[in-house]
Amino acid sequence: MKKKWMSTKYLVLFIVLTLAWTWICGFIPVLFGFTGTGIGTFVFYFGGGAPSVTALFLVFLTYPKDKRKDYFRRCFSFRQAGWKWPLITVFVFSALSVLSLVIGVGLLKFEMPTMDYIKAIAANPLIIFLVILLSLISGPLNEEFGWRGYALDRLLVRFGFLKGSLILGFIWAIWHLPWFFTPGQAQYNLLKDSVFHALMFIPSVMMLSVFVSFVYVKTGRSILAGALVHMFSNLIGSQLLSSYTTEISMLIRYVNMVFFFGVIIYAASSRRFKAETAAVIEIIREQE
Repeated sequence: MKKKWMSTKYLVLFIVLTLAWTWICGFIPVLFGFTGTGIGTFVFYFGGGAPSVTALFLVFLTYPKDKRKDYFRRCFSFRQAGWKWPLITVFVFSALSVLSLVIGVGLLKFEMPTMDYIKAIAANPLIIFLVILLSLISGPLNEEFGWRGYALDRLLVRFGFLKGSLILGFIWAIWHLPWFFTPGQAQYNLLKDSVFHALMFIPSVMMLSVFVSFVYVKTGRSILAGALVHMFSNLIGSQLLSSYTTEISMLIRYVNMVFFFGVIIYAASSRRFKAETAAVIEIIREQE
């Protein structure tokens, strides 16, 4: 018999509340014409924390004490996250960004990113702590208690690794819908430049979701490890390079997608990884 706290209705509730909260807050400034103002910015970013806040509310409301303890352990345990996969993640996104710059600037003659953050860190190394803090806030902290922390386990059990990860990635992508209509956001620049580029944001996030799930499985369901993948993706693939043109932004996204596609092929074909995933899913099922 499925335990109440693992009920599918709570997963649906999490998704509906998260999307509704973010979309309402994100579109209010757009519809009423006060984007870019102080109150508009506050309302917009107030919706950005919906995934984590909604998940935490449901965790405290429905989880038994031992499951809450396990949840927060997986959120904050550096021991479980380990050093291997965070370091691999840093290497992967660094290599993909360098390759993108070689192709974009060296071969296609795109404009070189100004790399303002890197220049600021070079001038004052202590700024790196501020950069990391901003990177944590703008993604992992306000989202990952929900996406990987709350939703992923339930989707893995019901749909398996690939389908579950892609479904979560689709939800994650469309959650960003208000960003496409808010000046100053990267997604707004994508839509302004090309509808095709804007639409490609969805499959790119879905494929990134597979890579985050891959690391999540490899680290024994470490929510922290998944959050670090999210953070390093943002930090290395965009924030450290800013400012940059849409051409460079999309080239990095497409190069990343090629790598993520390789991860998808591996996940679909590797007997070892399938066995690891099956073991993880069995652990989750034992909690139901």
